[in-house]
Amino acid sequence: MDAAQAVFLGKGYQLTTVDDIAARSGLSVGALYRYFPTKSDIMLTLVEQRLGRTPELLHRLTAEIEGPWERLSRCVEVFVSALRVRHPSTGRLLLVAWGEVLQDNTVRQGLLRRFSGLIDYLASVIQEGVSTGEFRSDANVTALASMLLSLADGVTLYWSAGAPEIDLHGMRSVVLAMLRTYLNPVPIREE
Repeated sequence: MDAAQAVFLGKGYQLTTVDDIAARSGLSVGALYRYFPTKSDIMLTLVEQRLGRTPELLHRLTAEIEGPWERLSRCVEVFVSALRVRHPSTGRLLLVAWGEVLQDNTVRQGLLRRFSGLIDYLASVIQEGVSTGEFRSDANVTALASMLLSLADGVTLYWSAGAPEIDLHGMRSVVLAMLRTYLNPVPIREE
């Protein structure tokens, strides 16, 4: 998988061949095909192993935290921290995979499963806050979870593409302030 990721990141998905991956890994092409019938299967495995575990990671990192606001805040912090310390290849892998979603149904389905898992987890945290009255009762749980994931992936893609320095601390503060304002169960009166 390390060899496959290195080749995909170096050449891009379209230009990468199974022969390239076999040569980089030291395996024969036949051995590689024994485990992965297609190049799409290799990318799908990378997406599942390197990107698809994020819902479980968020759950594990927030499981001991009491209260939906604290868990949601921790999810934002985990994302920001991951960008600070994560090897840039993870974000670049997401970028390469997203580049294939229109052409390769296998890769698309892998990314959609990742998306669904993250949405489900974030929505469950938000829904808990709605159910307990900590968050506004009319909060659009799924739309908010989708927006948060889209924001996170968008920042990751720009970060991976070498965008000018992103103020992660400032972004974190703004996202939390927007969430707090939107989720506040008591409407803020306009003056």
